[in-house]
Amino acid sequence: MVRPTIRATILGRHPHGGLTYSKEKHMLNIRFEYIHSWTNHAGFYLARANGDYARHHMDVEFHNGDSFRGSPAALLSRGECDVALVRHKDLFSHQGGETGLVAVAALNQCQVGGVVTKSGSGITRFRDLEGRTLGFPAAAYRLFAELKEAMGADGGDIEKVNVVSTGGWEPDFRSIENGMFDAFVNVVWWEPFQGSGPLDQVVTIPFDSLNIAPHYSYYVCVRREFLDRNTQLVRDFLADTAAGYRMAADDRAAAMAALQDPLANVSPAVLNKTLDVVSPTWFDAAGHWGPLDVDFVRRYNHWMTEQGFMTVPEEESLVAIEAGAVTNAYLPW
Repeated sequence: MVRPTIRATILGRHPHGGLTYSKEKHMLNIRFEYIHSWTNHAGFYLARANGDYARHHMDVEFHNGDSFRGSPAALLSRGECDVALVRHKDLFSHQGGETGLVAVAALNQCQVGGVVTKSGSGITRFRDLEGRTLGFPAAAYRLFAELKEAMGADGGDIEKVNVVSTGGWEPDFRSIENGMFDAFVNVVWWEPFQGSGPLDQVVTIPFDSLNIAPHYSYYVCVRREFLDRNTQLVRDFLADTAAGYRMAADDRAAAMAALQDPLANVSPAVLNKTLDVVSPTWFDAAGHWGPLDVDFVRRYNHWMTEQGFMTVPEEESLVAIEAGAVTNAYLPW
């Protein structure tokens, strides 16, 4: 059952006294993509802290969580949230009918993954992983396909890398400091900076550095029926979120202040460093947050299909794209 948008009445006062009008207050439940908040969410937090959402009568609540009840896409499709950050495969696994999902913005203009190591390790490019021990999240099949492709493109051999599965644990820099691995694969904007040593010891090698399967990290998605009922609300939400990301990039103090409470366990130095590396990924060449290049989406969809990672046929995905499953129509640009 689709959960309706909850509305509360706000009563205004006439300058000369008396309650004279009402406005709708939209309660929005936003589901982030991961089990905890991180600096990539800075624009959302800042738009809320700065009152941008409130000025458009939105009361916005952010949620994270595990996968017990399903992926963010599944929760969104069931109406258990109003907006969700969704991966490519999940967007196209939840199409059709009123509960089908629509990507209305890109969170980042590039992908998040790559190899992480430390200075002095001798690993400065993908082929340097030969003969070394690499920690790898067990279920990250897509990332392994990218790693294999990157090794080949760089003249290396994946068979010569000692790839160690980490199970359900996603390694961070402490695993290198503790001598468990020479390098690991994970998000290059966050886990590299979760160690105890100087931050300048970190070396990252993004998959995008070799143009391996380029794609948007996450889509900002809503349900079709929600979009049909709340078109202006979605426009306002995206405009406010874009303003939040612009402010987060331009005003570091404001971004730090908005993030420190939800990330109270993270030091200001780490927040500052991760904002340095993630903030450029929020904008396209024109400096805009959110735009989606549909041809770019199609190319990645083809790669995902060829690798066997999609749950629907490629033709079905392409039909969904043509039907508006990926759109810039509600962005302010």
